[in-house]
Amino acid sequence: MFNRRLIAAALLVLGALSCLAHDPGLSGAMLAMQSGKLHATLMFAPADIEAICNGEKPDQAQLEKLARQSLEVWFDGHPSLPAQAEARLLANMDVEFDLDFALPPASRMTVRSALLDRLPFGHRQYFNLAGASGATLSERLLSSTVREVEVPLEQNEASARPSSHRFSEFLGMGVKHILTGYDHLLFLFALLIGCKRLESVIKVITAFTIAHSISLALATLGWVEISSRVVEPLIAATIVYVGCENLLRRQGASHRALLTFAFGLVHGFGFAGALREMGVGSNGGAVAMPLLAFNSGVEIGQLMVAAAILPILWKVKDKPQFALRWAPACSALVALAGGFWFVRRVWLN
Repeated sequence: MFNRRLIAAALLVLGALSCLAHDPGLSGAMLAMQSGKLHATLMFAPADIEAICNGEKPDQAQLEKLARQSLEVWFDGHPSLPAQAEARLLANMDVEFDLDFALPPASRMTVRSALLDRLPFGHRQYFNLAGASGATLSERLLSSTVREVEVPLEQNEASARPSSHRFSEFLGMGVKHILTGYDHLLFLFALLIGCKRLESVIKVITAFTIAHSISLALATLGWVEISSRVVEPLIAATIVYVGCENLLRRQGASHRALLTFAFGLVHGFGFAGALREMGVGSNGGAVAMPLLAFNSGVEIGQLMVAAAILPILWKVKDKPQFALRWAPACSALVALAGGFWFVRRVWLN
């Protein structure tokens, strides 16, 4: 009876987490002051655009209308309307808005991201304003509760925040992304269940780290582009596979490190979506620092999870009940959750 109740409770928890396979989302707003104009590029994932449009897929005319509504700008308190606004559907299915505003002489500029209150609670938007020389004048994480940025334009660009501050922000984003990426965490958990020795754990974590670092770099640099509509179901499929393999090969798989490397490449493309949606690497922007910091954050978060899980697993793994009941039960739940995500991402997205 106790076992059945525990499994039922676990199913309820996994069902709740299934709806939160990722955190509520990231988008990007990259602004640059150019000669006589302010150019803005906003990037949104397909799911974000559908959320803004109440679950509907907008046509090009609706996207153009959203582009004009996406950003509000004031110079010294006077509103400025976009002189030009375009919307583009990128090859990876992300949506990009490009806006141009006249840049009059002014001492202060205020920018408001107008679509954030129409996105899920917790959605964050990476805001970056670059001066004419390319130096960062302002860098924030916006949300539905903090949508507005005020920037003094007379400030010296040489006084812009050093890159070390931005490094720590991207580092924190990487940690938070992995800690709220429940599908990635479930995949890691399923791998660790199948590890019998410390040597196996080291091989698995190393293989996953190297693999997702490679694909994260390839995708962020723009050398490989795979749509999130392909990557996300594949991530769910890797979870199903590892869960089923744990059930069929209870003594562990000798090829687990190689398998982890292959699947880690898929998860890396999923990680890259976060940087891509923030606009990192778009329009020739700097990539090296955000990529290194974000990936380092992912590694730190991954090690935090492993450090929390492994002592518990090692404490109970030698007990007969664990090998006979708990490990198979956990693996079955992993496979069920992965199957749910797969169906949802293939047929409901």
